[in-house]
Amino acid sequence: MRVLLTGGSGFVGGHIAHSLNASGHELRLLLRPTSNTSFLDDLSFERFVGDLQRPDSLRSACQGVDAVVHSAAVIRAADTREFVRANQEGTRHLAHAAADAGVRRLLYISSLAAQGPSPNGAVEPTEVRPHPVSAYGRSKLEGERVIESVREHMDVVSLRPPLVYGPGDTGLLAFFWMARRGFAVRLGSGSNLVDAIYAPDLADAVTNLLNVDRAPDPCYYVSDPEGPYSWNDLLSALTDVAGRRLLIPSLSPGVFHGIARCSEWWAKLSKSEPMLDRTRVLEMRQPAWLCDSSALTRDTGWRARTRLETGLAETMRWYRTQGWV
Repeated sequence: MRVLLTGGSGFVGGHIAHSLNASGHELRLLLRPTSNTSFLDDLSFERFVGDLQRPDSLRSACQGVDAVVHSAAVIRAADTREFVRANQEGTRHLAHAAADAGVRRLLYISSLAAQGPSPNGAVEPTEVRPHPVSAYGRSKLEGERVIESVREHMDVVSLRPPLVYGPGDTGLLAFFWMARRGFAVRLGSGSNLVDAIYAPDLADAVTNLLNVDRAPDPCYYVSDPEGPYSWNDLLSALTDVAGRRLLIPSLSPGVFHGIARCSEWWAKLSKSEPMLDRTRVLEMRQPAWLCDSSALTRDTGWRARTRLETGLAETMRWYRTQGWV
């Protein structure tokens, strides 16, 4: 199958590119002229220069492909309008271009944030009315609705991962950087629960979904079945990976918001992505982010293969090799 992948030079998209390549799919990557493709040096792919905000480039990129995997997204931003522009408007441009080009399948990498946190510590099925709490989550939910609007033209499916970690991730990089130096920080008591997924396992879930004739459900969750984990569990596992005892002070939500504001301020000055934004702090404050990947296993046979401790160790090893920590 010939597959157009957006976001292939990013964290999640890079792992998806490797999984699709290993499965024998022909890859066409939508990239900007400045995209860093060093993570993809060992892959064979067709490079197509374009932009989600340029519909003309998307129409050309979608010509002649069987499927589109839309992984490109803004996950941290100093301005909520950036979420809307990238995750909602960019997705609309791509969906319409794919429909016009006769693409047969469109797979959208959404987020558990589109559904919202889990009340009372209970997993919510995808049929439950979404209730996102952040600008990021609302933009990803609107992206899902855009995808649904072209269902009459092609097979469409959304995949909602929870917390994603692994080699190449910048979202949790600060915690690994701190751990290498003997400390970490905790938001409040650290009892908040999260499900998680190792990026290569998420990428294999994408490949499995593409390999079935037609996805029976419009939306799936993907997660590590050994979860959920409390933030204290994650910090304990990070302590083991660091190989040293960590000093872990608890910080109040107000302090985290202050750090996020500073990060956003610096991002605006440097025209870069903030390491932490208020949207992420708002999500971190929720008591539980839970999901169930059993429907995905039922329909595709996919199962997560990587234990949390193994995934964190591989991530730390990659960071050290790259000189990131």
